[in-house]
Amino acid sequence: MRALRDAMSDESPGGKGWGMERFISARDAAWFGYLSDAEDFYEKGAGFAGGDITYRMADVLLDDFFEQVEAKRADTGDLGAELRFTHAEEIIPPAALMGLPGSTKGATAERPYTYADNPWRGASVAPLGSNIQWDVFRKGDTYLVRMLYNEKETAFRAGCRPIAENSSYYDLDELERCFGRTDRAS
Repeated sequence: MRALRDAMSDESPGGKGWGMERFISARDAAWFGYLSDAEDFYEKGAGFAGGDITYRMADVLLDDFFEQVEAKRADTGDLGAELRFTHAEEIIPPAALMGLPGSTKGATAERPYTYADNPWRGASVAPLGSNIQWDVFRKGDTYLVRMLYNEKETAFRAGCRPIAENSSYYDLDELERCFGRTDRAS
């Protein structure tokens, strides 16, 4: 459905849309887009406050992010980069787990997901070509991590403290603390 909404927008090639308005009204396309966002929100996104199904799905990938950086620190990793490619929908669960922008507010039975009171939008959380990147920098025994989310420097989730106010760099030890990995760190 997101593809249908996007195909009708002026953001398609040449800014002219695909001419889909001949087949479906903009209002109906927007409704289908909303339904798609609601489905993705509950299945892959922040979902219900206090729920963890999305987080459990993404925890394997988050573990690998940490394992790669920790291997560098332990001098057991020889990779210069770890690259994975997947569909945008696979970015949604780790975005929720890491508390990335637009993925921090879960719904409740009293306040279900709506566009009116929740910032989550599939097109923002996982646009075409979405990505999460951790850059690792070493100086002596200190390892700093910077995250790029959809090509923009992005703060780690609330509760993680950067090395300085308004900095995009985080000490690896701090990230391990923030994500509860201190018992697993090497």
